[in-house]
Amino acid sequence: MNQLRLQPFRGMFLQIGEPYFEFLPHPLFPDDAEAVFILEGGTAFIYKIRHVDSGEQYALKVFKRNARNEQIAQITTALARYTGLPEIQAERRVCIAPNAYPELVNTYPEMAYAILMPWINAPTWAGILLNPQASAAYTREQALSLAQATAQALSKLEAYGLAHADIAGGNVVPSPDKQQIQLLDTENMYIPGMPTPQKMSQGTPGYQHQHLGPHGHWCPEGDRFAGAILLTEMLTWWNPRVRARVDEDAETVFLQEELQALEVPCLQAVRDTLYTFSPQLLELFDQIWLSHTLADCPPLSTWAALFAEHSLT
Repeated sequence: MNQLRLQPFRGMFLQIGEPYFEFLPHPLFPDDAEAVFILEGGTAFIYKIRHVDSGEQYALKVFKRNARNEQIAQITTALARYTGLPEIQAERRVCIAPNAYPELVNTYPEMAYAILMPWINAPTWAGILLNPQASAAYTREQALSLAQATAQALSKLEAYGLAHADIAGGNVVPSPDKQQIQLLDTENMYIPGMPTPQKMSQGTPGYQHQHLGPHGHWCPEGDRFAGAILLTEMLTWWNPRVRARVDEDAETVFLQEELQALEVPCLQAVRDTLYTFSPQLLELFDQIWLSHTLADCPPLSTWAALFAEHSLT
């Protein structure tokens, strides 16, 4: 069988198993007969495609050569066993493993271990931070609701012994009503019993602990620091005093070099805002800020319990 490069064009059809999918046009180039909707990340290309029969939109995540490996299939299979985690939509993710889709992978070798998953039509948390209008419309009530939903989701992961290992604004999609979240980029999660990957997640700048061990964030406590920083962003971004002290082009509240430092432009405004919700929230933040290791950080269940046990307003 002839092997082909995957070079999608507008209107191209691709069969994945039984159904056919159509590559969709790029919204910025509607008159270009070739341009398809594609996003490029550090490890993969993401195409927007449409199920021909149902019309449902999907994301096709095609990994770059150095990120393409069998562990993606192993993690996808392992996560499907965790049925109580709607935040990762594991049951709706399909890995194009060579042994399961031999004809497709033989034709397009780049498709090996690609992920087919539902398209999420909403901005990430980082996208909200970068959008002045969305930021200005973000309310204190939404902040509390979103942080509570996020704390519950991350604490459930930790209760199962799992860690996303790269919690960051670009990997979290809030629902429009700020009552739920979806987690992206789950292919490198820490799962008990899984082999150690060749490249363990060091996290994303703006969320990385300053004193990581040899496994980076790929460990049972891997989400405690990054998750706490994310929760802090969600809880404080409604406050114009906080936003005024963050660069308008920043995707994070804190720069990487500012994390766990004592002289940070927005630190006092962040701490004051947390205190308006609860002194206990400020205590949790101070614990992670002064922590020496990820294990020193409070479990994410502590954050979730604080939201559940107290009527924070």
